[in-house]
Amino acid sequence: MKNLFFIFFLFTVTLSAQTLTEARTLFTEGEYEQALPVFERELKRKPKDANLNYWYGACLYHTGNQTAALPYLINGEKSKIPMASLLLADYYHNQYQFDRSTGHLDKYIAFGLSAHSSKVARMLKSSEKAKQMLKAVEDVVFIDSLLVPTDSVFENIKLHTVNGAILPLRQLFADQGDSLSIAYITERKDRIFYDDTTAENGWDIFSLNRMMNDWEKIDLVKNINQESNERFPYVLNDGITIYFASDGYNSIGGYDLFVSRYHFASESFFTPEPLPMPFNSVYNDYFYIVDEYVGRGFLVSDRYAGKDSVVIYTFLPGSIRKILSDKTEQEILDYARLTSIALTQEGTNTDSVNKVLEERYQYENKLELQDIHTTDSEQLSFFVRDELVYQNENEFKSEEARQAYLQYLRMKARFNSLNAQLEADRLKFTGKDNPEQQELTSRILNAEWALLFLERDIPLKEYEIRRLELEKIDPLNY
Repeated sequence: MKNLFFIFFLFTVTLSAQTLTEARTLFTEGEYEQALPVFERELKRKPKDANLNYWYGACLYHTGNQTAALPYLINGEKSKIPMASLLLADYYHNQYQFDRSTGHLDKYIAFGLSAHSSKVARMLKSSEKAKQMLKAVEDVVFIDSLLVPTDSVFENIKLHTVNGAILPLRQLFADQGDSLSIAYITERKDRIFYDDTTAENGWDIFSLNRMMNDWEKIDLVKNINQESNERFPYVLNDGITIYFASDGYNSIGGYDLFVSRYHFASESFFTPEPLPMPFNSVYNDYFYIVDEYVGRGFLVSDRYAGKDSVVIYTFLPGSIRKILSDKTEQEILDYARLTSIALTQEGTNTDSVNKVLEERYQYENKLELQDIHTTDSEQLSFFVRDELVYQNENEFKSEEARQAYLQYLRMKARFNSLNAQLEADRLKFTGKDNPEQQELTSRILNAEWALLFLERDIPLKEYEIRRLELEKIDPLNY
């Protein structure tokens, strides 16, 4: 009987040891969920074991139970387990407690290990950068938020057509780009910005310019693409301001949002600048989109979103940046984190604002269609060649030419509308240094830039329409 008991005891100990060994193997392979119950069981047997505290705490942390992991990671750090310090630094960084994060990084550095040195250096820079950003949080009103599956983002963002469109690249070119590539195409459909994978840098941003019947690919590597991942481009109506996301540039967490502007003299973009909090966060922030026509913006982020989901925030963009002031330190922190969009509203009737913006969106889209069909006869007449002048869109034989003609009419309607707006704004301009005049200055400059591009692009569009139609009706002589 004693022999049987001894054999059973040895078998139990061996099985336990094997199971713990397997759990450690799973742990090193990143299979935290599978390793978790084994460490939990062993920790009940040896609650003061430093390694078990760390392993169990790390499994909790990596499976989404960060707060529950804290006491076990702290025990691990007290026992001088370096990786416990690294996870604690990560936790407090994600809580916007950047000084505490730096303190745990200092403890990790004190161990004198060379492993993860580049990661630690990056975390230190990110924490320092985030602390500086907290001193200049932007005062902006968020009026709505919507949790959506990641694959349904674009169908939930309503952009006026004059702003172009954002969509998967495969909808434009079935045989181009990575299957996950995202594209922004201008309203005139003559320029495309998109992200694509590269062998050298991961994800980069590229541009396609329409050249006659073909597209010319342009690498935006100058001051945009780095060794990091650059993705999700969006370009304003001025044609020179680009917003994008990058996990480089010492981002404060995952993907951050950046803005740059094209410099014609150097034929490159200026060095990108990060957007302020609350647009940027310690989470992944993917898209910054402004519908200048309707007057609302969209921020796409995975903060407070579950797996395979993102949050689409709707905000009211300002023409000038206003720094948040007259707030306590905690209020600024909550505002920066967007713990609640109600914090940003301060009495704004969001239901009323949303209704007005939606009505404006619907009205402007209807107005655009009306502009095409109510333009004067001179504008509707289109010279194709000698003795061949079309009076309306239905006379076109080429469907491509007809679609280009509708774009042409929208461009002319937009040109006339901008001209009228510009003249009215110039009459109001006094040059005084106040917010109203600063906003007016910004609006005038944007209108001038947009008109400059339209003056260039309208004749090009006329040529494109004529070429497409003649290729259709007289291919031999064209």
